[in-house]
Amino acid sequence: MKIEKVAIVTLGCKVNQYESDVIGHDFSERGYELTRTRKTADIIIVNTCCVTKMAESKSRRMIRHLRKENRNAMMIVTGCYSQRAGHELLDEGVALITGNAEKENLVDLVEEVRRKPQPQMEVSNVMCRHQYPKSGVKEKETNRIRSYLKIQDGCDQCCTYCIVPYVRGPVVSRPYDDIMAEARCLSSQGFKEVVLTGIHTGFYGKDLAVETNVTKVLKGLLAETKIDRIRISSIEPREVTDELIDLMASEPRICPHLHIPLQSGDNGILEAMGRHYSRKFYLDLVDHIYQRIPSAAVSADIMVGFPGESQGAFENTIDVVRRAKFAFIHAFPYSPRPGTKAAIFPHRVPGSLKESRQQKLLALGEETKRNFAEKFLGKPLEVLVENKDSNGYYQGHTGNFLLVKFSGEKRNLAGKIVSVMAETNENGVIFGKEIKE
Repeated sequence: MKIEKVAIVTLGCKVNQYESDVIGHDFSERGYELTRTRKTADIIIVNTCCVTKMAESKSRRMIRHLRKENRNAMMIVTGCYSQRAGHELLDEGVALITGNAEKENLVDLVEEVRRKPQPQMEVSNVMCRHQYPKSGVKEKETNRIRSYLKIQDGCDQCCTYCIVPYVRGPVVSRPYDDIMAEARCLSSQGFKEVVLTGIHTGFYGKDLAVETNVTKVLKGLLAETKIDRIRISSIEPREVTDELIDLMASEPRICPHLHIPLQSGDNGILEAMGRHYSRKFYLDLVDHIYQRIPSAAVSADIMVGFPGESQGAFENTIDVVRRAKFAFIHAFPYSPRPGTKAAIFPHRVPGSLKESRQQKLLALGEETKRNFAEKFLGKPLEVLVENKDSNGYYQGHTGNFLLVKFSGEKRNLAGKIVSVMAETNENGVIFGKEIKE
């Protein structure tokens, strides 16, 4: 009997990447063969994103490209775009469309759809989901360097521009013991770094009967595993507590890097966005982090062109970026999402102006990135080696997520933590030499 090959294509966030790994494991356990060669796959699964209009367009283009690349494959589409508007994908030659809640049963759904000649859509209402889906310990199919560890799903914040709560549902936290079980498995498999991830990571535990939070998860990982590095993927400003900062300052295994979405540096825009902090609160928080953890990297997501964003409001954002001294930023234009409050707000910013503001912000981000890297020249850095680049340099990241490239003896260093002397800074990328013991 032929063993069918399954290829998985993932678009969007770290949560999608984690969930694609779980889907792949589920198919593998049921006797399917995972493959990266999409042209010869029997089944292709596309895990989609809908956070912006561009993300949806990218998802559709990917589906069409894969259909042309492999017309014989059974095409399965899942994820956030499917959840928001799966009916829009019915004419794309797709055999099965599922929402986010159906990911845990995807193998069963695929095997069932074989018996039905017409395209099928299985998308349930995620707003009715109030419990974290069943999950067991999964052995990773990837390398043993870095792994995502999902601790929750859903979001209750409902910012006026954001579609995510409507396609992910309310906050559901993963049971603490389940997190620890997977973490111990990752530790025993030799992973050097785990990245805690979720849709609203800082809200972990809000829905559980037993009082817990992200900091308690971090303490558990420190106590129950030997993983060298533990990183938080993203956390909201109001959820960066003194307890969390103190733990990061005292525990070298917790990476000194916090990705804290800013979105805007203007108080009026923040209020219109439904963000529950001010520019002063954000800047005071960043200053406090730098005081407690001098080597810390703070990075941010920043939106330009939100309805009503005047030139003055944009300049306020520029001012916050300069003063916050970000290690790097992700700047993107506002994209109206159907069903969100902001989609009907007046005073839209023209597309050309959004683009020019984005470019100005990105240029400033490159400047702050270079300035951040410059502080570490002449210092030894601990680098988790990931691979070699096209020029033969080993490359990897420090705990505060500096990208470091270095020369060293020809041997396999992937997955090892290596001491590197930082020598030069090329646009925020550190070049150095391995420090011999």
